[in-house]
Amino acid sequence: MITRIKDTLDNSNINFVGLRHIAAVLSVLMVLGSWGLFFAVGPNWGIDFTGGTELKLGFEDDVTISDVRSAIASIGLSDDAVQQISGGQLNEFDIRIQNASFGADKIQSDIESRLVTTFGEDWIQGEPRFDAQVGARLSVIYNGDPVTPQQVADALTDLDGVQVEPGREFNEIVVKMPGLPQVIQATIAEAMGDRTFEVLSIDAVGPKVGGDLRTQGMLAILATLALVLLYVGFRFDIAFAPGAILALVHDVSITIGIFVILQREINLPMIGALLTIVGYSLNDTIVIYDRIRENMDRYARTELPELINTSINETLSRTLATSVTTGLAIIAFIFMGGPVIQNFALAMLIGIIFGTYSTVYVASPTILAMQDIRPWLNKLVAGNAAVAAAEAAEADEDESELTESEKRRRARAALVREGDAS
Repeated sequence: MITRIKDTLDNSNINFVGLRHIAAVLSVLMVLGSWGLFFAVGPNWGIDFTGGTELKLGFEDDVTISDVRSAIASIGLSDDAVQQISGGQLNEFDIRIQNASFGADKIQSDIESRLVTTFGEDWIQGEPRFDAQVGARLSVIYNGDPVTPQQVADALTDLDGVQVEPGREFNEIVVKMPGLPQVIQATIAEAMGDRTFEVLSIDAVGPKVGGDLRTQGMLAILATLALVLLYVGFRFDIAFAPGAILALVHDVSITIGIFVILQREINLPMIGALLTIVGYSLNDTIVIYDRIRENMDRYARTELPELINTSINETLSRTLATSVTTGLAIIAFIFMGGPVIQNFALAMLIGIIFGTYSTVYVASPTILAMQDIRPWLNKLVAGNAAVAAAEAAEADEDESELTESEKRRRARAALVREGDAS
């Protein structure tokens, strides 16, 4: 059966290029819709990009995800903050808190009460400033005589993990609260009641770091597209490069759009998935581009639309075999890999589907569009060259009309300038 399918694909003669106008309209609508959703609805950024705390909890007794969600609802967290790990076979849960200052109110209140008890009620000037950008920092401006960080640390000695350092102002001290994740842990433990658990891991990201990671991720994708443009332009022809870039932008845009629709989390593994999609789609495009270039040399008199159709049909069995086998492996990850890898696998599956589509209906037909506008570009370049040549000829003509005395005068002036410079 597989042999029969392969023979059918090898002998296919599908008019892919004939559908290019319909495919172009469909692709434009999908890309514009994806970016419209991105800005109108907004993506569901993970804590990698927004900042926050992620705790992995392991319970000793059998606990369902609904039990955990009911418990955290009492402390103001939504249901989607909890994910079950390992498909429910183990009592392990992932709790993600995107509010970087969650749980800080209690420890901040404890610090302020101890400072007031030690130094007096009027000692704190104004409202202390909490900063969750890098760790958890509480800046306090105080009244009265200067105090040392050690004196403040002695007042807070019964709070675990608290450190004190001088601030920028002479009457400012900064209290570092590295124990903030532990405060979150205690808050969740209180909400869970008698269900004991163990904290398997804690990850905390500040909002500033998350914003930097998001910017760097976007720059990584843009840099990859720029390098692809140069690579395709040098390896093939400049007429091939725009099609490859349009196909990659098409695949990445639609993948992001579907994630926005589904409100799936976009995090660092998602950026890795997008870069993997770029590599996969580019590989697919390069295979067909190679065949198009070979057929251009082999059938020089064949019309370009027919030649592109022939090239796509000749590589169709390889394209579908690669896409189907890779897609089956990715589907296995989606259903059996657990929630940790599901987003990555889903993005890859979307990229495989639309990457195959874009190679056939975006990258290849763009070569036709580039061939159509090439004469206009040649005229533009030739026109600019003609203008430059005319200006150069006019300058030469003006030079030839100079009198001998004028030429000698200009030569002497040049020599004088050279002497002054030396």
